[in-house]
Amino acid sequence: TPFFPAWRAMDTPTRAAKIAEIHKQLSWLEANLKGPYLAGAAISLADFTWFPTAVFMEFMLPRVFGWPNVFHEHDAYPRLTAWFQHLLRDDDFVAVRQDIIEHFSSTWEGGQFAPIIEEVNRTRDQYQWTFH
Repeated sequence: TPFFPAWRAMDTPTRAAKIAEIHKQLSWLEANLKGPYLAGAAISLADFTWFPTAVFMEFMLPRVFGWPNVFHEHDAYPRLTAWFQHLLRDDDFVAVRQDIIEHFSSTWEGGQFAPIIEEVNRTRDQYQWTFH
């Protein structure tokens, strides 16, 4: 693609396995989150480092893979949703989220994710892309 060199490309079985792994890890976090922060009552490095990844998932998983609106609905991951919403009460986390969303929105508009969306749509009957 014009966005990445060929050596960075991921084949379909690998991509599907990584999406399944995301679901596995989110399920683990859901079960082990201490609350209101990831590690308990006080904010920690875990929150600061994991939040940007969560924002990326918030952007990508629904748009590209058809997941529910991750971190904004309470059916799939209610404790993670509560954690994410709790962090968004802080202006600094809101600003970080906004920067990340703006970046991925611009790459979305530029077509960066179109090949992945085409792959997912073409292989929906062969791979599980959506987890709830």
